[in-house]
Amino acid sequence: MLSSTEFGYGGYAFSWGDHICAIFDSHVQQMEVMAPFVAAGLRAEQRCAWIAPGDSTEALRQALGDMGGDLPTLEASGQLLLLSEVDFYLREGVFDPDRTLDLLQALLENNQREGYPTMRLATDVSWLCCGRIEAQAWENFETRLTEQVSERPMVMVCQYDRRQVTGDMIVAALRTHPAVILGDTFRSNPFYQPAAAGAPGVGEIL
Repeated sequence: MLSSTEFGYGGYAFSWGDHICAIFDSHVQQMEVMAPFVAAGLRAEQRCAWIAPGDSTEALRQALGDMGGDLPTLEASGQLLLLSEVDFYLREGVFDPDRTLDLLQALLENNQREGYPTMRLATDVSWLCCGRIEAQAWENFETRLTEQVSERPMVMVCQYDRRQVTGDMIVAALRTHPAVILGDTFRSNPFYQPAAAGAPGVGEIL
């Protein structure tokens, strides 16, 4: 039996297999939503992986600490994974989508071996700044990711900081995620464009 799907913020709930786009304007706004998301997973004894630049990771550490989290114990146990976005997305500085998807699969297989049937995965994609990858290539990857996440016992939140990424990247994100967090509001994404022809593209408020 899969465990709690309480998002942790605003009384929202997700479904396992959800791929969510979260768009923020500041670390403060980001942590108001995402720190409770991670904390709720930790309380439910789920594995939580945070893949992000150093400043985002430090903001999460501070937020979880302020909420009473025992960070050394959680990290030492492996229940909380704080990973570098460079190591996850890039190979020698170049984005390798197949390698990233393989790493995701490896994380899930490791979860099963270590007794975690589900995983909450949150990524901060601020590394997309400075034109490291074309928006269309990223959109293609996010489309593949939506398909793969939908088949797995996990929920994934891709976080976009509007101060760091271009408008084209925000558009790519909105096209490829069935659900979206805008500021503090969690809803089905009316801009989502499913890969399968004829699939519905507009959902109701969650």
